[in-house]
Amino acid sequence: MRGTMRRSVTVFVAAMLLLGAAGAATVSAKTHHATGKAKAHAVTATGKAQLAPASQTRGKLIYRGTVNLAAVAAQTGSATGPPGRSIPGRKGSPLPLKSAPRAAQPAPNPAPTQISSQPGPEFGFVGLTTVDSGSVNGFDVEPPDQGLCAHHGIVLEGVNLAVRVFTTSGIVLSPTVSLNDFFGLAPAVNTAHNPPTYGPFISDPKCYYDGQTGRWFFTALEIDVNPYTGALANRSSELIAVSQTSDPTGNYGLFSIDTTNDGQNGTPVEPNCPCFGDQPRIGADANGFYISTDSYPIHGSFNSNGGELYAMSKQGLATAAAGASPPPTVVAIHLGAVPIGGYPANAVQPATTPEGGAYAPDREHFLSTPDFNGFATSGGAGAAAVVLWTLSNTSTLANASPSLTLTNAILPSEPYVPPVNALQKPGPRPLGDASPSAPLPPLSVNDDRMQQVEYLHGQLFSSLNTGVGPSGTADRSGVAWFVVSPQTNGGVVSRQGYVAAPDKTTLLYPAIGLDSAGLGAMTFSVSGPSYYPSAAYMLFNTTAPAGSITLSGPGARPEDGFTCYAKEGYGPACRWGDYSAASSDGTNHIVMGNEMVPNTARDPFANWGTFVSTLTR
Repeated sequence: MRGTMRRSVTVFVAAMLLLGAAGAATVSAKTHHATGKAKAHAVTATGKAQLAPASQTRGKLIYRGTVNLAAVAAQTGSATGPPGRSIPGRKGSPLPLKSAPRAAQPAPNPAPTQISSQPGPEFGFVGLTTVDSGSVNGFDVEPPDQGLCAHHGIVLEGVNLAVRVFTTSGIVLSPTVSLNDFFGLAPAVNTAHNPPTYGPFISDPKCYYDGQTGRWFFTALEIDVNPYTGALANRSSELIAVSQTSDPTGNYGLFSIDTTNDGQNGTPVEPNCPCFGDQPRIGADANGFYISTDSYPIHGSFNSNGGELYAMSKQGLATAAAGASPPPTVVAIHLGAVPIGGYPANAVQPATTPEGGAYAPDREHFLSTPDFNGFATSGGAGAAAVVLWTLSNTSTLANASPSLTLTNAILPSEPYVPPVNALQKPGPRPLGDASPSAPLPPLSVNDDRMQQVEYLHGQLFSSLNTGVGPSGTADRSGVAWFVVSPQTNGGVVSRQGYVAAPDKTTLLYPAIGLDSAGLGAMTFSVSGPSYYPSAAYMLFNTTAPAGSITLSGPGARPEDGFTCYAKEGYGPACRWGDYSAASSDGTNHIVMGNEMVPNTARDPFANWGTFVSTLTR
């Protein structure tokens, strides 16, 4: 979730601040790595697989009815409250140290890759912006949390807190719809009532088009609130929407999985719950659909209980969305029971396979790092390993009682350290320049958790942010990328490398997207002393990134949102990201989505936008 929102209603501000205490781990990297000096994460990387002692329970998938995206768009119109303000979401705060310090890990210092001054061959346009989201919600949100997927020239883009359908040429196929409306929930805030009423808190949209079933899968996290005060309540869920056809503007079946983990509704009992499933990451193989979350308490300042994995039949979910069968069985796997470097496993990324590619046989793979562990003051110390997870026997997800086996292997890799904040090019900042004037803020790059994972030709492709700089001290952030080859008894990092821009310019939130031939792109945002926050990419040619960095969507001014400034109750770094997206549309096109600052209308308290670009490979 890790988003930040600000509304004009004071009671909901207080409620979201409670949520902020629960989510401190997500932004902790900036507090202990401002100098660029990191501490290595002590793990033993053998490359050998071992059974992961994660408990498995039967979750419950609740059918919530259907929605037609085009019909909702026609009914929605505009927001139920005045746009322009927002509410604090999950904002970090220091937590007590939980472990002893670790040994120092110097930052890598790769040769810089130049940023091309020439436009690339891609076609792009400004996607959803803070104005779009604010117009249907009545408040602004930072960051947008890019959720994009594509198929045959059609793009479904979700952000906090809106969704819209485009063509890859930028033609809008559906008006902007709020995520609350899309999931059939009450508006997040409704000022048509006096006093206002509040709907569930939603965040972190993710999207995936599955070529095997011909369906669009869309997810988000949800936390109940008191409808009269806006205060966070005591239940949470992961929301799932699955299209009934290949038309993303049509009908969707709606589902939810309880993630409260307090022993009620069939959930396990975990410490300090009620909890919610943060940053839901989604993936799929030939048999299953997977949602991986991190379990954080809703109330109070506590660390994560670790990761949760929800596995269910993909075909069963698609069939149930059409109303042709009951919802499939859900297997809930407590990844947090698996210690990685002495901490509960967190931030485990499922893999997706490009449309037209062959799935892994009867298994789903995942990647994570041993460095990000959800402990706000003891994680983010640097590492030289990646963690390969394998869930076997996924064909049994079609059964009433699936029989799954989970293994993990810690693989030696190139070293990486937590990223440092990104500098910005000076420019007009109406909010920052208003009295009292504030200095030009940096952008938060969060941490070094694993980003989007692609499975193709028996290999896994992924990347993460790392601090980079001379003499072992990070002066900017770049990208560490990995190609992982799973093996019968473990795996190996078969190729790896770094990408860094010159002149203290930072690359933020990378994502690798490939087509079925292995050609694609690695996309990210760019920001630095000479660059406003922009969308960019590099070519990715089957095994490695290639060529120079191309600015697909040059930024027009600095980030100037409310999360940048102490006078608004935030700062010193602006919230950004939390991820980019890259997806093959099945026709040799790679569609990319990134946060940037466009030359378009803004709201008084936020000016972010997204840039959607299509590259022919």
